Amino acid sequence: MLCMRTAGIALAVSAVALGVGVLALLRELPADRAPPRMDRMEKLERQFAELSRDLEILKAGRGEGVPGEGPEPPLLPSRTEPASPGGTSPAPSPGGGNGEIEALVDDAVARKTKGVLDEIRIKSEKKPAIDVFASTLELTDEQRARTERVVVEGQKQVHEILGTPTQDGANLMDQLVELAARGMAEPGKDPGWGLWYGRVLTEKIPGTDETYAARIETVKGRMRAAFKRDWSEAPYEEVEGWGVDPTEIQKVHDSPNDALFRRIADRARTLGAKIPGD
Repeated sequence: MLCMRTAGIALAVSAVALGVGVLALLRELPADRAPPRMDRMEKLERQFAELSRDLEILKAGRGEGVPGEGPEPPLLPSRTEPASPGGTSPAPSPGGGNGEIEALVDDAVARKTKGVLDEIRIKSEKKPAIDVFASTLELTDEQRARTERVVVEGQKQVHEILGTPTQDGANLMDQLVELAARGMAEPGKDPGWGLWYGRVLTEKIPGTDETYAARIETVKGRMRAAFKRDWSEAPYEEVEGWGVDPTEIQKVHDSPNDALFRRIADRARTLGAKIPGD
């Protein structure tokens, strides 16, 4: 009975520690990043339920009784008690001591805690590198290869859409490069993103009845549909909850974004910006 009470206390304390750890991490997240969705919290609850089952299995495997079902195990001497007469320490019981069970419970909670906190950190990043993206979703090599092809093709289409001149002859892709470069040269100062986004959202592609934003969203929809076909249900649902824009996956081989980033960096240098790595 005492073993069960002690293990239960250890589990409760560890649960509180996990909750504090999660809250501390949320406070560290930048304000412009959305907190974990409610399904993340539900996952925490499921993990605690799993831990409780693990504890019951552990106790059953060590022969610990359940109140009201057979005799309770004898109380074991504390590890701090003096040695028994004759200079030898008391032999441990085959069932193990309270401290051993607590250590196993604490270890299990620590491992589960780390897993949850790591997931929250990873999924606070909405523009992940392909290595992180594929690893988190546990994609096979074949699935990752197909995913990379979908991402590269989707990014190329977005670049083509933004590179289509507007009714007044402006090039939204060129404007994007200029705004991003000015943002790097003058950090903290808005170079005019609001006006640019407004044009993307409202202006129609010449010769069509479709805005630039609507055409881009069509591309993203096709990308998501390709993911859904290529992956199993679990990773697709996970990435939907993650909230990653499929065109924003980074560090993909042959991505057109590489050339775009170089254009932005080159323009930023001419504006006096210091580029990391120069």
